Amino acid sequence: MKKLSMHNVPLWLRIAIPTVLISIWFGLAALGGPYFGRVEEVSDVDLAAFLPESAEATKVNEQLTKFRDETTIPAIIVYTADDGVIDESEQTTINDRSVALAEVPGVTGEISPAIVSEDTKAAIVVVQVDTNEKVVEVLEGINTALEEPKLEGVDYVITGPAGFAGDLTKAFAGIDGILLLTALAVVFVILVIVYRSVLLPIIVLLTSIFALTASILVVWNLANADLIQLNGQVQGILFILVIGAATDYSLLYIARYREELYQMESKWDATHAALRGAFEPILASGGTVIVGLLCLLLSDLASNKALGPVGAIGILFAMLSALTFLPTILYAFGRASFWPARPNADAKSRKAHEAKLRTGLWHNVGEFVTKYPRPIWIVTSVLLLLASAAYTQLNANGVEQSQLILGESQARDGQALLNKHFPDGSGSPALIITDVPHYAQVAVEVEKDRGINSVAVVAVDSPSGVKPLGRQEESIRNDIRQEVQKQFDEDLAEIA
Repeated sequence: MKKLSMHNVPLWLRIAIPTVLISIWFGLAALGGPYFGRVEEVSDVDLAAFLPESAEATKVNEQLTKFRDETTIPAIIVYTADDGVIDESEQTTINDRSVALAEVPGVTGEISPAIVSEDTKAAIVVVQVDTNEKVVEVLEGINTALEEPKLEGVDYVITGPAGFAGDLTKAFAGIDGILLLTALAVVFVILVIVYRSVLLPIIVLLTSIFALTASILVVWNLANADLIQLNGQVQGILFILVIGAATDYSLLYIARYREELYQMESKWDATHAALRGAFEPILASGGTVIVGLLCLLLSDLASNKALGPVGAIGILFAMLSALTFLPTILYAFGRASFWPARPNADAKSRKAHEAKLRTGLWHNVGEFVTKYPRPIWIVTSVLLLLASAAYTQLNANGVEQSQLILGESQARDGQALLNKHFPDGSGSPALIITDVPHYAQVAVEVEKDRGINSVAVVAVDSPSGVKPLGRQEESIRNDIRQEVQKQFDEDLAEIA
């Protein structure tokens, strides 16, 4: 086969091809860069995205849209009195102030009246927050409405799902940028140590960043068109996945390109030879990862299913960047990319390079593996099996929602007050969906469970989607018992 040489490729073509490819990638970076700051626009904040589609909780969540707007989450304002008791005048003050909350942008639906605890030491008000708005800004508006003028003799904190969502948003604000910068910094240090070059680490990082910006551009538009689902977890994994994969593929190509520069004077010929040598391994590696990621589409967990196509898009652009942008930018800089250790094709440099390859740590490792292959795979297999035995001690129960934030958290403080003065689970109760003819029987059966503190029946037209807690629980229980007795009498009459 005749080798491609710089002599039978026109000069203008050797200039045009790299120029066009580099221009395309810089253009993609310019288009995709601004979308880093717009990912939140298409990111799904619904916790149901992390539930299996077959789970009961997922089915209940779908039915709950009949009781409340699917784009709202509740914020629970917990009030405590300075003198320790919420009296009638303070209840009136709280209710009067709640009227102003309806004017806060992002607050939607009806606002519940003040619900006083059985010990009369605390009260709660439930407010629905529109998730189409920025939850943090809505909570700030609620705080402002409650502070102007300040409530006398009453303190408050905001908790509930909206409160935790706001605190988590603050805690994770900018974390994607920190995560990306940390990953790039670590990769940069490793590349400097490996290559001992000034320009080469920058070129590799640029290859990774361009792959990521192109991925974000495509993923954002697909999510905006509701073709894929995007959430914070998937977004974070995408960043690290693309940076890691693009760097890995770049190292593979650079190794081949450097070897060819020791064999060929022409950087065009070296580029062509390096591409021929690296194309199949990179394609095989990336293709395997893409197929593996797309297998996540079979997952029952929505967050895993979302990661499949998003991750596959990231790997695809990592391959494209390593096989198009990296070769062209290295071709443009030539041997200067490896400065100060420039690879030259003269006999002296080639001989010194070959001598270096026959010595050193990794050469000795390769020789050792070649000499003792069977003992090595047996010993490593045994060690891996022993290490895998630790899996039996894995505790994957997770942590409570209130423990997710280690710093200051108004929502966590509010949850502590809620647990202290109201039945456990008041902030996040277990929800059971049943039809109207059987709701009373279901409520009675649930109430028999010793782990259930109280049962409240919620109607579609119930204010804010909740029934009052505290003193009115007993009346609810009596209503349930009367309904059951009525049904029993009717059944008995039919039998008679």
